Amino acid sequence: MDRRSFLRRSAAQAGALITASTALSSLVGCGGGGDAGTPIQPLPDTFPGSSTPLPTTAPASGAFKFPQSVASGDPKPDGAVLWARVVPTSADDVASATGAGSFSVTLKITSTDNSANLGTTAALSGTADATAEVPVYEFYDHTLRHRISGLKPATVYYYQFTAGSGVSRIGRFKTAPAADADISGLNFAFISCQDWSVNHWAGMDALAQEDIDFVVHLGDYIYEAVGADYQAGGVESAHAALALPNGTALPSGGKYATTIADYRYLYKRYRTDRRLQALHERFAFVAIWDDHEFSDDCWQDRETYDNGTFNATTQVGDNTAQTSRRLAANQAWFEAMPADISFTLDPGQGITGIRIYRDLKFGKLMHLVMTDERLYRADHLIPEAAPSPLTGQPVGSIGARYMVPQPTLSAVETAKLTAGATLPDPLALVSILGGAQRQWWVQTMTTSTALWKVWGNEVSLLRMGIDGNKIPAAPAAFKSKFVLNADQWDGFNAERKYLMGQLLAKGVKNVVAVTGDIHAFYAGVVMADYDAATPVPAMVDLVTAGVSSNSNFSYFYGAATQPAFAALKPLVATSEFEAEAIAIQMLSAAIALGAGVTDLTNTAAVQAAVQAAIAAHVITLAAVTPTTTLSRAVINTFDETQAGTMGTIVAATIAGLAGAGKSVAAMTLYGLIEQKLATALNIPPSSVPASEIVKRLNPFADATTAVAPPVNNPWIKHVDSDAQGYAVVTLSKTELLCDFKKVARQVGGVAPATPVASVKRVRVAAGVTDVTLV
Repeated sequence: MDRRSFLRRSAAQAGALITASTALSSLVGCGGGGDAGTPIQPLPDTFPGSSTPLPTTAPASGAFKFPQSVASGDPKPDGAVLWARVVPTSADDVASATGAGSFSVTLKITSTDNSANLGTTAALSGTADATAEVPVYEFYDHTLRHRISGLKPATVYYYQFTAGSGVSRIGRFKTAPAADADISGLNFAFISCQDWSVNHWAGMDALAQEDIDFVVHLGDYIYEAVGADYQAGGVESAHAALALPNGTALPSGGKYATTIADYRYLYKRYRTDRRLQALHERFAFVAIWDDHEFSDDCWQDRETYDNGTFNATTQVGDNTAQTSRRLAANQAWFEAMPADISFTLDPGQGITGIRIYRDLKFGKLMHLVMTDERLYRADHLIPEAAPSPLTGQPVGSIGARYMVPQPTLSAVETAKLTAGATLPDPLALVSILGGAQRQWWVQTMTTSTALWKVWGNEVSLLRMGIDGNKIPAAPAAFKSKFVLNADQWDGFNAERKYLMGQLLAKGVKNVVAVTGDIHAFYAGVVMADYDAATPVPAMVDLVTAGVSSNSNFSYFYGAATQPAFAALKPLVATSEFEAEAIAIQMLSAAIALGAGVTDLTNTAAVQAAVQAAIAAHVITLAAVTPTTTLSRAVINTFDETQAGTMGTIVAATIAGLAGAGKSVAAMTLYGLIEQKLATALNIPPSSVPASEIVKRLNPFADATTAVAPPVNNPWIKHVDSDAQGYAVVTLSKTELLCDFKKVARQVGGVAPATPVASVKRVRVAAGVTDVTLV
């Protein structure tokens, strides 16, 4: 066979209308190729799972355009899935081209270097390695997905579609290494959470310039909500307001996507941004969904915009089912993504007619395992409609999904495990993955022969908790351990323990999750059992911030500014002005204790002791009077609350105010502690180490003994909760390096010209289940 000859035939991938072709050349016979893929079969007469007949397609004739450009995905050693949307030039870029009919377009692929023209509509140069006639159906909104196989492994290919007189931009993808290739390195990026309506997309410009092989997208590719309360605030002027064709009103304002027209609109509108187009043109994506591709914090076909129902007799709640909406979201995702997955319209399959969990191999170095953590998951352990023990009203999201008392969560999980003990899947009532996917995950992970097992995981595996028992000023209602986010794996602890136990029991090493969802950077160790006396590490979790989203910090800051959480605000944020207020409280408490007041909740007694000290000239009135000129700029304390010694930032801020002479209260408190230590140690005040004073300025430590304040979540080694950005992984046989790339903020609605503001590198050494900061 001639080196450049090829075999071209169209087929349907089992269960989904993904057309396919294969390029078979003498290079494959010489050992240069990979698996040629499944045998080519004739196209079915109807759409998959449907009685709707496939229309006959003829080559496109006339003027056509590709308004969402092109994309590639799921790179295999022998090929990838290629994508485009093709409509007549006269059609609107985003609206469905109703009446345009079905037709076929020509695909050309070459390994000739076309990098100079990448992302342009110049004619693809070089001899073709493969061509194919690809059908485009109006039924699928004029989108196509074409799986090409028979190509060479570890090779960069360029491709272009032609429709009538129109040509697409030139795209590029790199095939995976051969399955048995002993490669030394691999580079990829992982991203998530790209809200059109929040912040900016300049990070995509930076990512497009990275030296990587492919992109892992972990979900929230679109946001189903338009004009929601959490989308209020700054968004770049380059992104005009979205307008859903249909939509349903949200309880808190705005609308959410409801119909297939709504979901299609969002994907198409998002994909008109040239920065996102450029990413797809340059790199193959390996994509999964999270919640916003359907509905915020969803499970199966259930939405959580309202609290749903709760049965007091059975103690079972249920969110509102929206099956037709879920099916619409599934189909729109299938149409929009270049993913090698199965999809059927068979109504008997219901919402699980699409399967997106899958795995890809990259030589002997890496096995990438992608999971679906929405379609099969059980309800949140505590239903939103369950009554609060304090108010009797529904707990809502705060109490069901966020800031959930850990003892309550554990008790409910135990009860559900007991109730599910006789079911075919004992974890069915407390599962994120569902039984079939869980079994697949365990089998795939424990039998993998790759050095690195990388898990494309939507929601964080890291325990993120706060122990209110260790916070002196916490109100009685908060004197408990809390889980910050029970929508992630903390809310499904039993299944997490099972999965981690399987890794340990079978000696599986070098497992690293790459995660999105939570709009913050995290790096930490996943313990087999976080509640064990001595937790044992099982794997590592690396979490990227959202590309463009409101940060995790911003959500908690918003909650902390509410009166009900005022006492806990120092756990999230402070300022010079607020740190001084804490210093005044600490000074007042010290004076009251010295005067014999034992109940510091007795405000009148504390105030009386302070007034007496002022009258006796022990302190001045200025020492308990706020300095109105101090800065109110927000200082993030949330990061150290999650992973550090609590209160050190507040203590350092008070010490700084004292040292700069900006606050009489801070200077007085500092001087009082200094004098007491000098007296106790029988040394001059000037000889007291500043570090000993600062320890006692910590509001979470014992002011007298400086007993160490609490450290939450010691397994979290890095957190940046107020960030947008992306992550880049450099993989070798000895280590995994991950660069968290934080992007700069927009100014006046304009995205920054230099997107990346800072880079934080973390390292995972091969054979060691730990994370170190580099």
